[in-house]
Amino acid sequence: MARLRDFLQRFRPAGIPGAAAPAGVPADYAADPATELEAVFSFLEETRERCARERRAARLRAEETRDHARARAADVLSAARVEATAARARAASSARLRAEEEAAALLRDAEAAAERVRERAAERMPDLVALALAEVRALAGDPP
Repeated sequence: MARLRDFLQRFRPAGIPGAAAPAGVPADYAADPATELEAVFSFLEETRERCARERRAARLRAEETRDHARARAADVLSAARVEATAARARAASSARLRAEEEAAALLRDAEAAAERVRERAAERMPDLVALALAEVRALAGDPP
């Protein structure tokens, strides 16, 4: 693997044309480094502008995506609220129906119990009336 020093050695200053010398970049000590690099950076300006345009376009797409996601989330939330309201209504209706069925069953049971009490009272009434009448006659001194 090449070392950094070996890589940088390729760019060491070289003498003026003439006798054979190791490959390198001719040294121009008189030139201003900024002037020397100005041409390189001018080639990069188009790339910078293109990058800036890409960033602006990406920001725009990201904002559009966020807006779309917000709208979709609002739609989903609205639908969920409607569904929740409907589900609550269904649950309340179901609970009311169960309560009505339970109340009706309790009422049927109570009516059946009341009917059994009436039947039992009807069966026992003649004997109880006769007993009460006998007691009253006994108290009054009447023979049975």
